[in-house]
Amino acid sequence: MTVDLADETELMVRYGIIKVPVYRYHYRDWRYSTLNDALAQARRDEAARSK
Repeated sequence: MTVDLADETELMVRYGIIKVPVYRYHYRDWRYSTLNDALAQARRDEAARSK
């Protein structure tokens, strides 16, 4: 279901929905919601390269 931009504000008010910015961490082709997850993958890659 797609919502027309004109209806978005009305629907958000009606249902008490709020929009918040979200930070994402990008490492290579992947996206992570936490820095810890991105670091864990980067460290695994680093360890694999050094073998």
